[in-house]
Amino acid sequence: MDYSILIVDDEGDIRKLMSLFLEMNETHTFTIYSAENGKKGINIYSKLTNSGRKPDIVLMDLRMPVMDGVEATRRIIESHPDANVYIFTAYTKTEVEQDALIAGARGTLSKDVDWNRTIANVVNILESL
Repeated sequence: MDYSILIVDDEGDIRKLMSLFLEMNETHTFTIYSAENGKKGINIYSKLTNSGRKPDIVLMDLRMPVMDGVEATRRIIESHPDANVYIFTAYTKTEVEQDALIAGARGTLSKDVDWNRTIANVVNILESL
């Protein structure tokens, strides 16, 4: 199956690693879009959605410059209530994670040292949509 993913994270290395590990998946193919802050993430999500290419999932970092993940999640969900935004963060079990869930995020993926496990979690979410 082919899925599209928008990765919103201010760390370029995280975006690159996530893309590389997704490309290594043998059961699915992925079209990957990325943004380095929440504001750009909102713009990309809207452009893709308006052109009929809505991402299946958004992986949203919480702490970013320009616009953080909580505000970006809130704005995406306000405009697109059916968006599948998942928090992608090292800051699990924190107040800011709870704020993002209240803003409409569907769940949280921890930035794990084990990238294979992270990709397996992403695939499980995608397959359950």
